[in-house]
Amino acid sequence: MSKKNKQPPTLSIILPAYNEGAHIFANLMAVCGSIKKANFEIIVVDDGSSDNTFSETRRAAKARYPVKVIRNEANLGKGASLFRGFEEAKGELIAFLDADLEIAPHHIVKLQAVMKKTGADAVIGIKDTLANRFPLPRQITSAVYRHSIGFLFGLNFTDTQTGIKLFKREVLEAAAPRLSISRFAFDIELLVAASRFGYQIVEHPVEVTYQRKGGMGRMKLSHLAGTFFDTLAVYFRASFWRWLEPSYGTQFWMIVFVFGVFLAGVGFSKLLTPVILNPPFNEIARIIFLQFLPTTLRDKLLATGGTLMLLLALIQLNKSLLNAFARRDRGDLAGILRK
Repeated sequence: MSKKNKQPPTLSIILPAYNEGAHIFANLMAVCGSIKKANFEIIVVDDGSSDNTFSETRRAAKARYPVKVIRNEANLGKGASLFRGFEEAKGELIAFLDADLEIAPHHIVKLQAVMKKTGADAVIGIKDTLANRFPLPRQITSAVYRHSIGFLFGLNFTDTQTGIKLFKREVLEAAAPRLSISRFAFDIELLVAASRFGYQIVEHPVEVTYQRKGGMGRMKLSHLAGTFFDTLAVYFRASFWRWLEPSYGTQFWMIVFVFGVFLAGVGFSKLLTPVILNPPFNEIARIIFLQFLPTTLRDKLLATGGTLMLLLALIQLNKSLLNAFARRDRGDLAGILRK
């Protein structure tokens, strides 16, 4: 096992830990044994644990292993813990790893090899679907969330939530000022920022040992709700409206556009309803405007359909605008950005 190295580490491994005292010492020994040839440090962030996580981690540090422990007095969430650890990290490469070691630490070495081979700025682990078998509820939840993320943010990643990732330091330094989520959707906000800044992110499959009981493991209904609302918050902050900080004039005209669409829709529906058209246009209009349905039902369907079409169009326009204008700094874009 690796002892403390006097040279500055080239790799920093950050482990957020919450109530992992029963096995955190053994897991730290496993991490040291898996990457003993590297010049590394391990930063454990005890996220307000109520057990002996902190003392067991200090035991590893006192045994002269390259371990440092930071303690959050309250439970702040995984994202906050990871970036608390990043503030203390010295390495030019930063690895995130879950403290329960459901993902074996030797995968860090594999991610390093992938980064060297591809020249990528970040490598994210994705669950190896051939090697891993998860409970059906967990699979369905993950699939729905993955497709939602792809639709909202245009991210083409197979998996964003796997608990092992490797970054060059500059990626996290650039992304950190953009991040606000500290709990459920932290990974999404980080990957959105890194992608927007033009960093190359590649995937690599990893084996995951599912150790939790039940179909959803530790995940509860409150966690699903938290993830949903956090994802919406990330979408708002990562939207054209906030990411590029459009000027008040631009914001005003965007509001005018939406209001204009609403008024035009109402106006056209009232105008076209009494219009008498000649065949075959009368039959086409009858189908398009649902005139074969009772008036009350027809109006509700048209209103609902129009609203959904508007939301879909705005989401797609948002992605198109960001692809055209997103950049690392917040410099002037010919008057588009607020000064």
